Amino acid sequence: MTILNLIMILLSFALLLLCILAPLRKSAAVQKRPSLKMLFKPHGIYGVLLLIVSFLHGILSGNKPAMMTGKAAWLCLLILLVLSLFRKRIGTAAWLKLHRIFSVLLCVLIAAHVLHAVLL
Repeated sequence: MTILNLIMILLSFALLLLCILAPLRKSAAVQKRPSLKMLFKPHGIYGVLLLIVSFLHGILSGNKPAMMTGKAAWLCLLILLVLSLFRKRIGTAAWLKLHRIFSVLLCVLIAAHVLHAVLL
């Protein structure tokens, strides 16, 4: 594993955590701290950066057994971002439900990807 790929893995993990923790920005603890509030604000930007960094990670990793689960997770992330483009057309309530479903699916796929990469 190259050092650049390791950096991409760590950056992907950090961006994923920032995306997952985005609902916390409405909590009382975050509202009291302007620095945390500002950290969680660019949720959409974190998603796009995660897409780019994870794509680079996939290229740098090469042809490994965990490539298939990684592709599935990346496609799920891509669907999440494309759905975000149609937020107004879908309607906020329906979009939020789809966004949550695909977010949970993404987390499951990434967990499967990590397990697959570590075990094989």
